[in-house]
Amino acid sequence: MTRSVFSPGPVIALALAMTFNAAAQAAAPPVPNLEGKVLTVNGPVDPAALGETLMHEHIFINFKQSPPMSPPPQDVTVIEPTPTDPKGAPFRLSDFDQSLHAIMDFKNAGGGTIVDVSVFGLTRDPLALKLASRASGLNVVMGAGFYMKQMHPADMDQLSVEQLTDIIVRDVTVGAQGTDIRSGIIGEVGVVGKPLTENELKSIRASARAARITGAPMSIHNFEPLDEMMKVLDIIESEGVDLHRVVMSHTGERDVPTKEAVFKRGAYVEWDYMGQSNRKPDADATLIDSIYAMIKAGYADQIILSHDICSQAQLKENGGGGYTYINDVVLPGLKAKGVSEATIHRIMHENPARVLPFVAPQAPVSKR
Repeated sequence: MTRSVFSPGPVIALALAMTFNAAAQAAAPPVPNLEGKVLTVNGPVDPAALGETLMHEHIFINFKQSPPMSPPPQDVTVIEPTPTDPKGAPFRLSDFDQSLHAIMDFKNAGGGTIVDVSVFGLTRDPLALKLASRASGLNVVMGAGFYMKQMHPADMDQLSVEQLTDIIVRDVTVGAQGTDIRSGIIGEVGVVGKPLTENELKSIRASARAARITGAPMSIHNFEPLDEMMKVLDIIESEGVDLHRVVMSHTGERDVPTKEAVFKRGAYVEWDYMGQSNRKPDADATLIDSIYAMIKAGYADQIILSHDICSQAQLKENGGGGYTYINDVVLPGLKAKGVSEATIHRIMHENPARVLPFVAPQAPVSKR
């Protein structure tokens, strides 16, 4: 049987063109006060409804889709033929049935919530996320903002901090890409650095300013070295955002001094990109040891674990660990080292339930 494929390309293209050409010019919408609530693609929920939560995943993603240079036709369709060989597109997850089957493993293992941090540059698809949430029964939280500099929109040089802020705020307050489906987290905000570029600095500042204006939490994609990571946190803090509301992704695999520097700033350190089919034989043990060391050092309250599923090689059907690798491998490994059920619950339930709820919206602290 041929499976339907949701192609995010046309949807993102149309919406990006609409957003960049018009949204930043219009009057800002009212900002609702979602204090204490988590904003999913189906609307606000209480943190108690989250259950076990994966804070950094991609249910649908396509790294190869570039931002549009011009508006596409208005009558595009979002259904296209199934690829002959899904494994031939290693960094594309756009087959709806495949993705639904994969996330149902997490649901059947007791999972409650998935945060999909696909943003501009990663072909985010709000409609597909909402359908996946309804079909699976999982809460899905959608990201907002801009990914790595290599995938910034063509006119990023011309967009001001204020314009970028307005685009992100609209995703949270009105809806993303011409829909009424709203983002519940700002991120993953792409940071590569080495050195930080002007457009990256604009994106970081606009994301932080939007977080203050809306009350939304933040997730930062970190490929930059420690000194630049501290500068990123400085910018976020200068915009009036509490760093306890910030998740620093791709940071758990860094050295201990880097992790401790982030912990000491008050942000969350996230271990992710797990369960690849081609991982080294000792990869599981190394990962578990790394997490265990930080638990023993007293940082359990700031630890986030997620898979960052973004490739075919991470799916179970292709030999990867899928969306239950943490449940199947990591958590049993931690328990075998003596980590208590209470600590496991804190990491997988309580920490996300502290990060994801909105705080009261506030006026920006600067106009730079």
